[in-house]
Amino acid sequence: MILSLVNIISSMKNIFYFILFLTFILPLSLKAQQDEWYGPFDSWINLKQAYHAVGDGVNDDTQALQAALDDLGKNNQSPVLFIPKGTYRITATLTMQTRTCIAIIGEDPLTTIIKWDGAEKQKMFLLNGVSYSEYSRLTWDGNGKAFVAVAHEWDGKVRFANSGTQHTDEIFKNVGVGLKSGANMDAEFSIRRCRFYNCSSAGISLQNPNALDWWIWDCYFENCYTAAANNLPANGAGNFHIYRSIFNASTFADISLSNSNFFSFRDNISYNSNQFIYASQFSNTSPITIQHNTIISNKNNIAANLFTKGNVLFLDNTFITQDSNRNYVISNVDEFKGSHPNLTMIGNSFTSKRKQLKTSSSKTIDAENAYGVVAPAIPSITPKPFEKLMKYPVYEAESRMNADDIQDLIDKAAKQKTKVIIHFTFGNYNISKSLNIPAGAQIVFIGDDLSSFFRWTGKTNDAVFVVNYPARCIFRNLKIDGNAMADGILVKDNDAPGNSIYANELLVYGGKQTNLLINGFSNTDLRFENLQHNYCSKGTSVLVNGNDKKNSSLVKIFGCAAIANANAYSVAKNGRIIVYDQWYEDNPDTSFIKLRGSGEFVIDGAKIANTKKMSSTFIDIDSFAGKAVFAQVIYNAPNKKIHFGNTSSKASLLAIGTLNWTDSTMNCYDIQSNENKYALINNRYNIGRGSYELPDKGNLSIDFTKDMLSTLRKTLVSDKPKSSKGSSQLILSRVMLQNGINNLHIEKTE
Repeated sequence: MILSLVNIISSMKNIFYFILFLTFILPLSLKAQQDEWYGPFDSWINLKQAYHAVGDGVNDDTQALQAALDDLGKNNQSPVLFIPKGTYRITATLTMQTRTCIAIIGEDPLTTIIKWDGAEKQKMFLLNGVSYSEYSRLTWDGNGKAFVAVAHEWDGKVRFANSGTQHTDEIFKNVGVGLKSGANMDAEFSIRRCRFYNCSSAGISLQNPNALDWWIWDCYFENCYTAAANNLPANGAGNFHIYRSIFNASTFADISLSNSNFFSFRDNISYNSNQFIYASQFSNTSPITIQHNTIISNKNNIAANLFTKGNVLFLDNTFITQDSNRNYVISNVDEFKGSHPNLTMIGNSFTSKRKQLKTSSSKTIDAENAYGVVAPAIPSITPKPFEKLMKYPVYEAESRMNADDIQDLIDKAAKQKTKVIIHFTFGNYNISKSLNIPAGAQIVFIGDDLSSFFRWTGKTNDAVFVVNYPARCIFRNLKIDGNAMADGILVKDNDAPGNSIYANELLVYGGKQTNLLINGFSNTDLRFENLQHNYCSKGTSVLVNGNDKKNSSLVKIFGCAAIANANAYSVAKNGRIIVYDQWYEDNPDTSFIKLRGSGEFVIDGAKIANTKKMSSTFIDIDSFAGKAVFAQVIYNAPNKKIHFGNTSSKASLLAIGTLNWTDSTMNCYDIQSNENKYALINNRYNIGRGSYELPDKGNLSIDFTKDMLSTLRKTLVSDKPKSSKGSSQLILSRVMLQNGINNLHIEKTE
């Protein structure tokens, strides 16, 4: 039926009628399965019971809320504040300072409301030095008067930078700015399933160069001036990445940028906004990836209005605009200081038959783009559902329990026919023998944020937790320490078709051999979102060994931060890794990546910050059989080399859209290969004020570039693993693993 309708309606003069028609008649078959929420638990502090808050929208609850925040996580008190449903009227800014591993959780985001009733242009909640914290299931209502709902503003003086923060299932409305960084740091933020309504300046605002790695997932923005920006309400800085989100009727732009960095926007929908992206970086440049978005507009404005040197990578997007538009769909005109921007456009579709692109680029890659296409069907423009409260039997665990006591709980829970929750009250758990999770056990292991702490005290060559296949369990809000003698979590998986291992906000630090080790997979979907892997000072932080064949599973890492690893990534035995949006800081004598053996490594969107001036190789590819792709990567690594040795002609390299911040030449590339096996395309340099092109080198065939980008184009953040009956479905959500031999060890087991 849809095909015949398309043929009929495509003849309409205004294609937007077709879009509106499809919006309302299409079945909502694209809705994802609703995620689950578990709680509250007895160890959580109840705001009404403990601090006598009223929550009727009339009484002033400022004092009760502030008293609860002052006590939270202190003097052996619970690190989790639970706010029952109600409307909590506040008249002064709430504050919290110098705290770590705490959480503030509402009962239901639709009915648990903190509402501003104080003076105009104030902040509702100010956090200074609050790290590894979580905020969820609340509405922040600025009442048309508040300046900022939640301000993470570390002053640089108190302990704990505002880092490792997660916001989920919250509503920010009727406010100037929903979520805001400060002037110093505020990095590594996960923002998931949040909704922003009527933000008069920005839904999310980044205001300093170290406000980095804000990963924005499945969010909804409606009637905001901008959804996300680093130049509003004032000129700021920092970088953010937006995935699977919806922008509805942004009055200025969905995305607004000025200060340069690397950015990515993937699998989003923009519906009838004034502009999709506005970027004004007239002197310097930002590698920007715009991939697989759907931009729908009946405006006469430019959808992507760019004043940046690029490289901007438009990859497989769909632009649904009026063909009568007097403006161009995409504009990138920047001739500041006589240099021209770079633009790479591959696989994009435009409903317009004319005025698709206006550019001053002297070097635009244009491949597989389609113009004048019939508008495709689109999903409904509705927010992703919040996590649904689920009630299962709860077994309570306390830190006085030993490994045998906890194992008894696990065995008891595994025998139940329904899902069971084992809740670990905050405290330190000493584990002297491995905790074994039986095959098929439907258990949710959940702690009080990251204050439920497991520490290994047993023998070496074991693991704190051992998960047997098929894995049906969930780990959530736990901290696990291998004490340099054991793996943190060992997953034994049979690699059956339909198996999946998924992690969100996985924090793996200080692995003695690896932070993440994956061995031997072909069928299992291995997906990591917002991965932080740090301080593997002697081994390889992320090591993927394939199955010695070409069908090894692709390990997908979407949103990543890492620091001070001896080597960040390696593949062997045809292992495969793809990384989106990586911030990396390192010591001067170590490498970002070493590739030996065989496999594939693809990275799109990154900054490699190794700023001390020492002569070394920070990307080292030699004696390697496979593909290596570096797309939209910033090199901030003076006097350091990118070595590509390919004497056997079994390796291929593509560097596209990269930016060198320290060298105006190609001297950083040490290429020892046949020209047909590598390509350096649309790369640039920045030194001081200005951005300039570097010469293209190697195999400049578009077919070579397309082949090298094939994995990147096929790997979408919107793809979900397909489960089957009896398959493994292991989930790790906000779990910290540290000081293990291998912090997370995933092993194929026959």
